[in-house]
Amino acid sequence: MAEIKDDPNLRRRTRAKGRPSLRQLSAASRLLATLGFRKRLLILVHLMDGERSVSELVSLIGGTQSALSQHLTDMAKLGIVKSRTQAQRRLYSCTSEQAKMLVGFLSNLADNDKLPVGKRSGKKSSSWRPG
Repeated sequence: MAEIKDDPNLRRRTRAKGRPSLRQLSAASRLLATLGFRKRLLILVHLMDGERSVSELVSLIGGTQSALSQHLTDMAKLGIVKSRTQAQRRLYSCTSEQAKMLVGFLSNLADNDKLPVGKRSGKKSSSWRPG
């Protein structure tokens, strides 16, 4: 390890063509971690159909307005969703094409029974697929 610290050439690893950079991997990791929460994934699926208010999302997904608002705030910080105010309501929409592509990819895997499914501990699962 000391050699790597002392030699700048060893610290700088060239990346193979077609492989993502550390910055790109970090961004992908943040997106996957954010959408790894079931509620956030469901929020995104519903926002792909168009703008929704927090109260509409609560009726579609469940949970509390406070919890869903916090999820939306976290997703907005990463640029996955954006909001706009209309009268006294705040409407949210999905702005990330990458997040939309990821949901489409997951939906395609689910349609073809390619998603890995392990045993669940007594919880019922609900469909999250769009459309």
